[in-house]
Amino acid sequence: MSEHEQPDWRQLAGELRVNGNPFIGGGYLDSAGDATATTINPVDGTPGFTFTESDEEHVAAAVVSAREAFESGWRDCGPAERKRLLLALADAVTANRQQLALCDCLDMGKPIAAASGEAFPAAGFVRYYAEAIDKIHAGNVAPTGVGAMELQMWRPRGVVGAITPWNFPLINACLKLGPALAAGNTVVLKPSELSPRTTLLLAKIANDVGIPAGVLNVVPGGASTGQALARHPGIDMLTFTGSTATGKAVLRSIGDSTIKPVLLECGGKSPEILFADVAELGIDAIANQVVRGAFFNQGQVCVARSRILVQKEIYQEVVDAVVAVARTLVPGDSLDTDTQFGPLAGPCQRDKVESYIQSGIEDGARLLLDGRAPGGFPGGCYVGPTVFADVPSTARIAMEEIFGPVLCVMPFTDEGEALELANASDYGLAATIWTRDIVRANRCASRIEVGKVRVVASLEQVEGAGFAHSAEPAGQSGYGVEGGPNGLRSYMRQQSIELHMG
Repeated sequence: MSEHEQPDWRQLAGELRVNGNPFIGGGYLDSAGDATATTINPVDGTPGFTFTESDEEHVAAAVVSAREAFESGWRDCGPAERKRLLLALADAVTANRQQLALCDCLDMGKPIAAASGEAFPAAGFVRYYAEAIDKIHAGNVAPTGVGAMELQMWRPRGVVGAITPWNFPLINACLKLGPALAAGNTVVLKPSELSPRTTLLLAKIANDVGIPAGVLNVVPGGASTGQALARHPGIDMLTFTGSTATGKAVLRSIGDSTIKPVLLECGGKSPEILFADVAELGIDAIANQVVRGAFFNQGQVCVARSRILVQKEIYQEVVDAVVAVARTLVPGDSLDTDTQFGPLAGPCQRDKVESYIQSGIEDGARLLLDGRAPGGFPGGCYVGPTVFADVPSTARIAMEEIFGPVLCVMPFTDEGEALELANASDYGLAATIWTRDIVRANRCASRIEVGKVRVVASLEQVEGAGFAHSAEPAGQSGYGVEGGPNGLRSYMRQQSIELHMG
């Protein structure tokens, strides 16, 4: 097949085979017991992938395997060798991108056109941290008196427990594995029970390129598996991405066990502020970017820009343009390469989003585009693009994370009101400010309580910080730094060695 030839995705889907047992100590367990679960194909509601629900014994075995691998060599593995292995893993992720994309597509309904491109940023995370291994330690000598020396060392934390969500299975796994393994830790990873197939395949890929047995272990399962992992005393650090409610449950489980550092990235309700001075960029063009930012991955994105705050001078124009663009996003079959908008991840997610739409109506918001029950998908978990205008600031759809394709458009009069609305949420992941006034942009950015602020003064698409980007969420969105060089240090502990030489 040539580089530009489209694969037969349906044929490849029929040929896809992934072992559903826990991956522990360098291989899948031959027999994992009778406790199994089956995912739902969200396109049509049919049974999908059957896997083992990992229990406490599986988790304990995975922790033992990770501990043995850590102490027997991985923590002491030189940076050149770790770099070599992680670069090989990155290359293997891109080489196996079709199979990995199909796992995402079949488990949680991600359109194959989008899923097939996610191996590249996923591999990019691994490659970035592989290249950072031998650069992170520079300048770690503290000043002392003559005859003494103090070394500020960065050590691996040990066995890292990782819990990842269902919306970006491959990217989220690599975002955590890259820095954790580069720092010299070993990992026990629990993927979401809605989309475990990707990570189980990734574990085999890692083993095939030579990552030592026990360095990466995968225990698929639901809430009980996550609780067992969080409270296991052999876990030295836990990193979690998911909902705020689940994050709180994870913290409670940790509190029942040992003190350990935690990285939490939880929910979001990201505001996008449009000041009137950006009208000169073209309302239609702005609306196109706004809609794509809100509805990417069917709105199942923690940083989805789901609250659009628009200055009154351009409010009605923006509302009209947003609705027009949203109407062009037509739901389709995830295996169709032309599909840009797929189903939600499962029946529970569909029902949850539909209940939010109903609550928006009851709270007095004006429903302009209703995505409930789009035709043509019997048994599927579809909710199409949904747009509300004139949303009261106290409405549930304005305050709570929906994690679906529901966009709230709200007017504001001046900068003060915009900031008040932006900060009215308990969440603090990200925000976007559209303005041509750089002074105002800087002033507003400093007053919005989020981890990352994006300022847009031009429609030109330019390269950002990429893998070097790092941020720490605020409020109920979690805490701890992920991404960039500081994200690597999150997976390390600092040790001081004071040498007195006389």
